[in-house]
Amino acid sequence: MITSPDKTRRNIGVSLSIVIFSLFFCLFALPATAIAADDLISIFKKAQETDPALKAALADLEASKAERPLAMSKLLPQFTALAGIGRYRKDISGIQPEEIDKGFWGDEYSAMLVQPIFDGQAYVSLKMARDQVQTQEAEVLAVSQDLMARVCSAYFELLDAKAQETLARDNVGFARKIYDQAESFLNAGTGDIVSVKEARARLDGARARLIKARDRVSVAREHLSILIHEEVGDIVDVRPFKPVGPDPDDVSKWVQAALDNQPRLKEARLKVKIANQEIDYNKRERWPRLNLKGEASYSKGGFLPDVIYRDVHGMVELSIPFYLGGSISAKTDRATAKALAAKHGMERMKDEIIFGTKRAFLHLKDSIAHLEAARQAMESARISMEATNKGYEIGTRNVVDAVNMTDRYVANRTAFLNALYYHLLARVELKRITGLMTIKDLESLNSLLNKNED
Repeated sequence: MITSPDKTRRNIGVSLSIVIFSLFFCLFALPATAIAADDLISIFKKAQETDPALKAALADLEASKAERPLAMSKLLPQFTALAGIGRYRKDISGIQPEEIDKGFWGDEYSAMLVQPIFDGQAYVSLKMARDQVQTQEAEVLAVSQDLMARVCSAYFELLDAKAQETLARDNVGFARKIYDQAESFLNAGTGDIVSVKEARARLDGARARLIKARDRVSVAREHLSILIHEEVGDIVDVRPFKPVGPDPDDVSKWVQAALDNQPRLKEARLKVKIANQEIDYNKRERWPRLNLKGEASYSKGGFLPDVIYRDVHGMVELSIPFYLGGSISAKTDRATAKALAAKHGMERMKDEIIFGTKRAFLHLKDSIAHLEAARQAMESARISMEATNKGYEIGTRNVVDAVNMTDRYVANRTAFLNALYYHLLARVELKRITGLMTIKDLESLNSLLNKNED
């Protein structure tokens, strides 16, 4: 949707006996190789801990947080100190009869304090730093939601692949049974070699499909392993559940929710805002700057003996950039073009999100009818297959009918499995595209898994 009692104390000896019995049961009664299967939540937590895209987004967020104190530093006092010692040489002529040519050692110390009073660009920098943090926060949220969707997609892809492998294995069993029956009829004199070859061809085809299904399982398992950066063991399959459609059942509300909450769209809007602030920042380079400056210096050494210079002064300094070679206008024009590009990019993303939301809404809504139709078609095909196989056993149907009905059942069961996992992914996609996906959505999907399955 948008939007103990206290236990009675037992005798110590009895408790100890229970503990010993429990340990004995765990060590000897259970299989030594039993390992709990991973569910959707545990897989997501592993992916969350190791995903490089999420880690990079979080690191960028920390970097953007440093922009604010950096911008603030331009409005705070700046204190610098200097110390130096060196060898000097003075060559003076024209002020007295004899020329002065003397080398000497001198040392110098100074300290300067500057307090900015007015700097127009610094205030804009402060606003840009704040918005940059919000932009990166939206990026982190978007990457996190994308990771949820990727985990769900890879998880259900593996479940679908495993289900298809089981179906392909069952199909080999069906084809083997028909082939054995064809050979039995041939040996008994009631069959023909054509039926045997037809059954054999279908058996070979079923075996080929099983090999392909196993390859798909390996690829899907590897995909999920890459997401969590470790080998994937058994995962929990879904149990029978009632499919649900969009809630509320109003596409306009979902579109509005997407426009209000989609983190990628929020990020694009903030980038447009920052781009416009960049224009203002460059324009303010023409503004005067006013600083309060104080300086103290001390120097010793010179061509005159024992000369010491001490200087302390303070001033209010005003600087006005009248002409900087046209750089201000050039930078302003460049920022204006970038702001326009950012605006057009934001509008394009808005259109894509509106379309994506409507498409996801319709896909989820249609997936319910699709799933129910696929279930009924599978059940009808199963009944027809069993009836045809029974007819083949008693001689009222031929081998072509038997293998065709078996293939029909396999095809309908495949379609049902595809519709089943497609419905679950459609629920994920609607929440992802609208920016409403949270860990609670994963927990809701996780509740549909058969937790009691070994």
